[in-house]
Amino acid sequence: MNMKIPLLLLPPKMAKGISHFFMGIASRLSVSFKFVEKELFRLDSDMTANEYISGCLLNAVIYFIIVEVLAYLVLFKTEIVSMPIVWALLAALVVSIVVFVFGLAYPRWMNNKKIAQIDRDLLFAARHLRIQTTAGVPLFEALVSASHGYGAVSDEFKKIVTSVEAGTNMADALEDSAVKNPSYYYSRILWQMSNAVKAGTDIGPVLSDIVDFLADEQRIEIRNYGAQLNTLAIMYLMACIIMPTISLIFLMVISSFVELPITDTVFIFILAGLVFIQYMFIGIIESRRPAVSI
Repeated sequence: MNMKIPLLLLPPKMAKGISHFFMGIASRLSVSFKFVEKELFRLDSDMTANEYISGCLLNAVIYFIIVEVLAYLVLFKTEIVSMPIVWALLAALVVSIVVFVFGLAYPRWMNNKKIAQIDRDLLFAARHLRIQTTAGVPLFEALVSASHGYGAVSDEFKKIVTSVEAGTNMADALEDSAVKNPSYYYSRILWQMSNAVKAGTDIGPVLSDIVDFLADEQRIEIRNYGAQLNTLAIMYLMACIIMPTISLIFLMVISSFVELPITDTVFIFILAGLVFIQYMFIGIIESRRPAVSI
């Protein structure tokens, strides 16, 4: 996979050449951020951990310089604060740290996205393999047939097919795909298939057990998601309906006893807060939704 550093302002080739100046620091940081190497391995990236971290360092330095210059010019012209150089340095430092941390977390986010894509189509792909193998089709031909039409799962099957065509043993190709893939269910399926191939047993019953297991697991995830929605619905009612209503009544009562002006600005802030809370709840519900298709 051609891995890219997020929020990179320079062309990739230029950034790769300049980032070599940060390889010494990156090699030391890679000891503390060992998860980066693991996530890049699961993404099948063509970049090493040192190369990726050095690119993130270069990107952070670039953002530091740009934000420092822009913030200083704005603060100096507007004269909002005293010592604009200090505030500009603080702003640049915060932005560069955020960019660097986001760069380190990006491979894990990509893997989580890959897991969701694989788990969504995995059950249908496993059913396809079961139908093919129980009909007497060899496992390799079944994988070739399933390497189209199942999204990210088909992409993984294509890699297995290519590896086998290049001379790799079927069991080793399945095992290698299971090791590199971040999806727990995908890896578990391929480990069982690899063990069945090594043992020389019929793959059909193994795939039948796998399909039943996946279907049960996805039903459990859906039930758990439904239980979480009940809790989120109560929290939504409290945060977006009950609390704002009580707060408005409280403000109206207080304003009748003391001089507490309730202007349009107050209502605008309340409305903006409600919009933010609802947007936050939508994000929470979307992130909790299981990537399943039964």
